[in-house]
Amino acid sequence: MQVGLILGGGGEVGIAWEIGVLAALEMEAGFVASASTVIAGTSAGAIVGAYAAQGRALPELARLESLGQGFASGQQPSNPTIPDDIIGALVSTEGTFEERGARVGTLALGAPTSVDQPTFVGGFQQMLGTDDWPDADFRPTTVSAETGKTTLWDRRSGIGLAAAVASSCAVPGVFPPVEFEGDHFIDIPRRPFSAELVKARSLDAIVFVGLILPLLANNNEQKDELAAQAAGGRLATVTITGGPGVEAIGTDLLDHAARVPAVQVGLDDGRDAAGAVMATMRT
Repeated sequence: MQVGLILGGGGEVGIAWEIGVLAALEMEAGFVASASTVIAGTSAGAIVGAYAAQGRALPELARLESLGQGFASGQQPSNPTIPDDIIGALVSTEGTFEERGARVGTLALGAPTSVDQPTFVGGFQQMLGTDDWPDADFRPTTVSAETGKTTLWDRRSGIGLAAAVASSCAVPGVFPPVEFEGDHFIDIPRRPFSAELVKARSLDAIVFVGLILPLLANNNEQKDELAAQAAGGRLATVTITGGPGVEAIGTDLLDHAARVPAVQVGLDDGRDAAGAVMATMRT
């Protein structure tokens, strides 16, 4: 069976929660993330996806997270705040995805940040331990600040692994856009892309792991696209979007201190979804 793993955004909380979910799926359902046909990750999901694609032991990462010793991104400035003009552009629904993205991109390119690009990308290289792409088919997502176009990087793109993951996490007005070949890339809403992955890799099933919260509308759009594909009988899907425990951890997604309880919630949500994942793999 050809299985795709899609990991959504979610800030510091999302990193820990997704690690918990994937660790539980490995322990309870035998679903090893690194064995997926393709792994796509957005923002927090790009970090977790990189770990999975590198073959890191996710149950061990979950154990470290639960002790407050996990692999932190190390990129968060103190009390990060997105400027009001960028927030206004982010919540706007005027125009296409690309038009909206380009408007945010223009603001992001002119916004000061507390860290420069070399330092920002260098932090990701330190976190990932390398700038080399893993053997697994890993595709971190990002958006062009100039065109608003959604991009899925892979090992053939020519960009280093650290820069690719950093571009997926480059929150406008907080972190610097990541430049590559004259274009700049930022972390803003992506156009749903699961249909592209299904076609490119002839996928039979997708496991989607992403929190559904008011601040994470992009996760909901991706989940809805998957639901539409599943309803058409073209794709088996499992969507893991968080249970009741998420309410206690989702108030500040950039709160590093929330990662310890978030991994525990993720472990619980992964256990709850293990049966559905096993059934899908058997099918």
